[in-house]
Amino acid sequence: MGGTAQCPRCDGAVRAPSIWHSGYTCAVHGEVVPLQPPHPADTEHLAWISRHADVPVWLAWPLPDGWLVTGTRCVRDDKHEAQAVVVAVSGPHHGPAGCSPVADLLLVAEQPGTGLGAHLAGRDDLDPGDGLVTGRPDVRLHAAGAATPLWSVPAQGDRAVLVGEAGAVWLWALLWPAAAGLTLLDDLQLVDLRDPAHELDVPCGALSPRLRWSDQGVPARA
Repeated sequence: MGGTAQCPRCDGAVRAPSIWHSGYTCAVHGEVVPLQPPHPADTEHLAWISRHADVPVWLAWPLPDGWLVTGTRCVRDDKHEAQAVVVAVSGPHHGPAGCSPVADLLLVAEQPGTGLGAHLAGRDDLDPGDGLVTGRPDVRLHAAGAATPLWSVPAQGDRAVLVGEAGAVWLWALLWPAAAGLTLLDDLQLVDLRDPAHELDVPCGALSPRLRWSDQGVPARA
């Protein structure tokens, strides 16, 4: 993979392993498994990341009409298979007047203690904090055939952020614009692309700008 790896918890630069450190290190968070740069989606890449992931590679399937897979990111290095995988999908959205005509969804699967989903949600904790995944869920979808409740997370800007558990790891869903959130996500069907029964020949498009986030949050579309 080309580009520069980052800390999954803060987007800071990471220092490569050396004689002093056996792993990648962040000046703020110490030793981390690095977040790799965005990668456009295609059949070959989706097959590769599915072979090298220790977490589900979630995809909404069937995709909503007109939607495309628009890239991935993962937290991995030469010593670790992917401990977190982000899959972006994008497509038309018929929202209120003045709302963006394009909706974007990031599905994040991550092992506990990774901190990527919390970072994307603008939180400082590693995993969903106390009280986030209790009470009545806001959305119920299906992940690999299992009913999966998701709870809303307070978020800045025009986006919806939800979190739950699926496949024994955290599942985060981040959706723009916020108006598309509950309507699109409720009863959505997710498949794990690691499942050999699923066809990897899915429609793909240009890399989503939502995958090029910074420490100020995921950028908005123009």
